[in-house]
Amino acid sequence: MKKHRMSALLAVCVLAVASLTGGCSGQEAATKTDAAKTTDAAETETTSAASEIETVSAADETEPEIDPETMDIIKYNIYVEMNNYMIDVLDNIDNYYMVVEYADEFAFVPDSGYDYKFGIVYLNTDIIDDALTVASMEPAYEKLDELAKEVAEPMRALMEGFNKINESYDFADNQYAKAKEYHSLIQENVEDFATLAYEFMDEVDIMGNEQMAATEAKMLEEGNLIIYNSSHAITIGNQILDECYAQGIDDSNLTELDLTNIRTLYDELAATVAAYDEAVSDNNQLMKESLSTSAPFDGLLNSLVQSVEWMIKQVESGRPIEDTDLAPLGSMAHIHSVLSQCIDRYNTVFVD
Repeated sequence: MKKHRMSALLAVCVLAVASLTGGCSGQEAATKTDAAKTTDAAETETTSAASEIETVSAADETEPEIDPETMDIIKYNIYVEMNNYMIDVLDNIDNYYMVVEYADEFAFVPDSGYDYKFGIVYLNTDIIDDALTVASMEPAYEKLDELAKEVAEPMRALMEGFNKINESYDFADNQYAKAKEYHSLIQENVEDFATLAYEFMDEVDIMGNEQMAATEAKMLEEGNLIIYNSSHAITIGNQILDECYAQGIDDSNLTELDLTNIRTLYDELAATVAAYDEAVSDNNQLMKESLSTSAPFDGLLNSLVQSVEWMIKQVESGRPIEDTDLAPLGSMAHIHSVLSQCIDRYNTVFVD
């Protein structure tokens, strides 16, 4: 299986319905929606929203209905969260096949240097039920609704298989009987899942870009400079990785990267983070955006700038990345790692 380096998405906050999404700050909306990148932070909101939708649907018809705009945001957020879980599943797949041969019969990769459970994380399958719930609800998302229904079965099978691996301590007993059982489940579903997941994520990415542009424009218009520059820095970070991928580049051939567009994006990123630093140094701005600390990112955005700078220097040096599995300084994987931390922090500060 090929190595997947993809970014999570930010979700949009449902500002209009406290009853559906408990306490979302005004920035939350911008946060997850804007760059379309979120992880566990928005999960609680979107999951509870989905279960609440079911309750509302089955409740007395005299109850007020969810307005279309709010329902659209809730549905979008759930699909964003589905997208992010797909990335986690793909990461599990990558890690699994670093240790186990990609073949019908269970066998270890010779001299992989990794343990059987290396990098396998436990994933909650509730998001699949949430996605199936909203897939049949208005507004219709056409292709996304159908893809959500199609990917549900192989995605659930893989998540359950990896969860069993994560929790198993007797997989080696009886000549790896359980490991062979888990392998069959994974091997049978991995290709179908990957095909559908990439289609799904492509569709969400298109939608997310539209949401992101609109949300960031609104942030700027309302003078919310801290959340805007935070979001926009994440947006640019993703654009930098997207530019690398568009050139067919990963860490194995990083020295072939054309830096022309990367340098332009780097300059924009550096300027955006500088604007963020200026905004958080203004007590009036902190009060306007209801922030109690002048360092909500603890330097993570500056680390993002530095990670891109290191990658540029790595390319300029002409030296290849020696170990593409460890995300060393100067690698795309390191940018991805720092960017993920920025997204998690963004969600914690502006969404939770």
